[in-house]
Amino acid sequence: MATIFLPTDRLPQVKVMLYTSKTLADGSHPLRLRITKDGNRKYVSIGENSPLNWWDVEKELPRRSHPEQKRLLTLIKKWETSYSDAAKQLHEIGHPFTIDMIIDSVTETSKKPRKDRKGIMLLSYLKDIYEQLQVAQRVGNANVYHDTRRVLAKFLHDRDCPLSTVNVSFLNQFETYLRSEKCADTTMSIYFRTLRAAINRSIGEKLLPPDLYPFSRHTSQRDKFSLAKFDLQTRKRAITKAEIHRVKTVDVATPRLLLARDVFMFSYYGGGINYVDIAQLRWGNVQGGRLQYVRQKTGGLFNLNLSAQLNVLLDYYRPLTDNGPDSYVFAILSPEKHQTPLQIANRLHKIKGQINQDLKVIGQLAGIETPLTTYVARHAFATALKQSGVSTAVISEAMGHQTESVTQTYLASFENDQIDEAFNHL
Repeated sequence: MATIFLPTDRLPQVKVMLYTSKTLADGSHPLRLRITKDGNRKYVSIGENSPLNWWDVEKELPRRSHPEQKRLLTLIKKWETSYSDAAKQLHEIGHPFTIDMIIDSVTETSKKPRKDRKGIMLLSYLKDIYEQLQVAQRVGNANVYHDTRRVLAKFLHDRDCPLSTVNVSFLNQFETYLRSEKCADTTMSIYFRTLRAAINRSIGEKLLPPDLYPFSRHTSQRDKFSLAKFDLQTRKRAITKAEIHRVKTVDVATPRLLLARDVFMFSYYGGGINYVDIAQLRWGNVQGGRLQYVRQKTGGLFNLNLSAQLNVLLDYYRPLTDNGPDSYVFAILSPEKHQTPLQIANRLHKIKGQINQDLKVIGQLAGIETPLTTYVARHAFATALKQSGVSTAVISEAMGHQTESVTQTYLASFENDQIDEAFNHL
């Protein structure tokens, strides 16, 4: 399987070198700027060449015997400084960036300064970022930009506007619009953080003057738009153990409803395991009476005892899907059809929508008022243990509150048998 290198905010290595892989008609070789970052490497021509005997390959510099040594040294420093500075500017913004973004930034800077910056359009720019993230196979982040652009397009009635018009007034109007659409604070925060990241990026790329930045950098900036206003406390969406039993025992008539219920119950009995992790469980994760998997969101390793309830679910699917350790437990994904990160993400998104839709039907059949989703099972797990008197530390009250990493930290501090015992209260 090919290794996929995702962009980070790490600084690259920038160096002019003699490109000996190509030989010109006169026997010399071109000089190229080599940019190395995140396992990727690209070359940019600097429009110069040199014979091999006039070049110090070890130092990647012209020798003293080179008749153009002084001029080339000045030129090389200029090229390396230009691209290094561009990388540092992108690095200071704090968001992942690629080699292409560095090259684009230098190319844009080298152009004649535009007197009118209104040529950079908001929706078009967000689309460009989305497409770049797709190419980089950063599917999750790409989808966030896609959703933000979609909502902004609706707000603007599909009429694009200059990026320079995104000021405090614009942001306040956008917030008012979102609230009129009954948009939750947590969702609004995602839209505004994405828009802020895009504006930071445009400033780093010299597309927008820094003085047009509309967001507050600290609480004392009263004249700027602050994201601190949004209430990010997650509302608990739990149901009772009695309602869980009704979900478990209600008669479901179709394979789709059965899959939705099984995913819900697996999440509940599996320590609140997320849908994304359930869908990517392979039979190789089931070993020695335990379920071991790496959580996609945090990278944390989870090691859970296979309770009787989980074994019932696994025993049902084993004859249907167990074709070896690499086969998926729930067959939501197909190893043959879903191979790239984009294919996997699209499939997971599609089936999650179906499962949440089917869970609402199951909730109605079971007479449960709370609309069921895969996330409800996660909260129901924590609530059931707490109501049974299990230690708050063991069940990790932090689950679904401030950060998911806190949950991982709590669970990691306990022995497996302590956590296994807690699960007996479900």
